[in-house]
Amino acid sequence: MQINSPSYLTGIERSGIGKDGVFCGDYVSLVRNSTSRLVGDMTRSALGVHVSSQLTAESLNHGKLTKGQLSEWLYTAFYLLDRCCLPLMGLAAKQTTQIEQLKSEKIRDQEKIIQLQNQLIEKKEEEIKVVKDTVVSELKSYSSVVQESCSAALAPQKIVSAVKQVNQDVDRSRNVIVFGVDEDQNEKPEEKITAILDKLDEKPQISGCVRIGQLKPGRVRPLKFRVRNQDTVYQILRKATTLRNLEDCKTVFLSPDRTVEERVSRRKLVDQLREKRVADPNNNYVIRKGEIVCVEKT
Repeated sequence: MQINSPSYLTGIERSGIGKDGVFCGDYVSLVRNSTSRLVGDMTRSALGVHVSSQLTAESLNHGKLTKGQLSEWLYTAFYLLDRCCLPLMGLAAKQTTQIEQLKSEKIRDQEKIIQLQNQLIEKKEEEIKVVKDTVVSELKSYSSVVQESCSAALAPQKIVSAVKQVNQDVDRSRNVIVFGVDEDQNEKPEEKITAILDKLDEKPQISGCVRIGQLKPGRVRPLKFRVRNQDTVYQILRKATTLRNLEDCKTVFLSPDRTVEERVSRRKLVDQLREKRVADPNNNYVIRKGEIVCVEKT
């Protein structure tokens, strides 16, 4: 049997509400207005009812209401519930779940940020401890010299030396040395260093880009540059081994800025590594944290 759409639903059906699974503020307003007209008519037609909250099945069960009117109300209520309210509730439940997921992701991100901040604080504390230990060591050495020589004249020089050594160590920890980059007469060191860092997908703030060492025929001097902190140095050096896989960077090698003593010690360690590899070619030996260790071949 064909049922004519009640006048309550004219605006809703014309809008196509709910057919695309999307509900906007205008849709909600249409549903609210249709519901208000329906409830208003039912309230005025009920016996002994003045406000909608007083509506009951008994108040609507009287002979003055026609089957046509009741059918129209029933169909309108069914349409609003099935086509509008239930989909809206489903969408709200889905969005609530998505909001909870976003909240959980935000909490996880905040926890990760806090963890990284704590790691940064620990790193800074370690650097401060290194500076403190170095100063204490130098001052103890100074005290020993004073006791042995009984010469107060050494005090200013020793303190200046200790502070200078600490500053040099901290300053050097932010430097990177680049070997194997061709040297041109009118070159711009910063551009050459930036090109190498781009190949490592690193874009740190750099300064102090210079060639170091005396200029001699047939000798390519290394480049030196400085970054903002020691963590950036570690990040760059960690990726530096990938340069050997690039055709135009096979001769390029990056290293930290070592003191003379550190360079001598490193050279001895490299010589020992070569001897180890020759004596035992079946295993893969590398230098890690100042020691020669055996690792699996990749």
